[in-house]
Amino acid sequence: MMLSLPNSGTDWLCRILAKHGRGDGLRYYDKEFFNPICNLKHATVLEGPFGCELASCFENIGVRSEYQARDLEAAYRATWEMEGYSFDKENFSALKVPFFAQHFDIVFLYRPADNVFPPSRLRVWAWYDAIYTAMVANGEIEADQLDLQERALAAHKACWDIMRDAAKRFDAPILDYETLCKASTESAVAYHLNVGWIAEAVDVKAAAKEIFASRFYKNKVPADH
Repeated sequence: MMLSLPNSGTDWLCRILAKHGRGDGLRYYDKEFFNPICNLKHATVLEGPFGCELASCFENIGVRSEYQARDLEAAYRATWEMEGYSFDKENFSALKVPFFAQHFDIVFLYRPADNVFPPSRLRVWAWYDAIYTAMVANGEIEADQLDLQERALAAHKACWDIMRDAAKRFDAPILDYETLCKASTESAVAYHLNVGWIAEAVDVKAAAKEIFASRFYKNKVPADH
């Protein structure tokens, strides 16, 4: 599992990792399996404990997994365990890290706010506004008179504070988007990439070569990022 936030480059990076999986490869659910809007097959089950920008479930983004343990487990058994995937990424689940850490080997991808914003797609603002509103509703952020951009920045910071703490708690590595995109050689990219489950499940050298050849920086990213 790769955990990150919207507009952080996970589409680009995860597709490369999946392409260069060792052995039988990584059976990757392209996009977010546990996001109801990205998994129509299981959307009605996932809407209960998980959240996305949909009005029907956005507040669940801001609920910590310890308050949903039973519902999360039930949804996991009724969805993920019924499919044949071995690799996923999630971008709306900063407060669900303890749940994911129970079921997956996890790696984080961090992209700094000054590179996430301003986004090339307007809907990214809506994604972060949903995160902010959900976290306010659940007491994770204090409500304030902020404009849209300020709310997005506040959501990004609050989520990464939570995820950094979780990374320490679960001894999970954090990949840095800037390092992957600015390292001067393929070997430097490979060195940064060679962590956690990636080191075991991915041909790191081949993945680093493709990352080095396709990377972009300062929001000059492919549309599917």
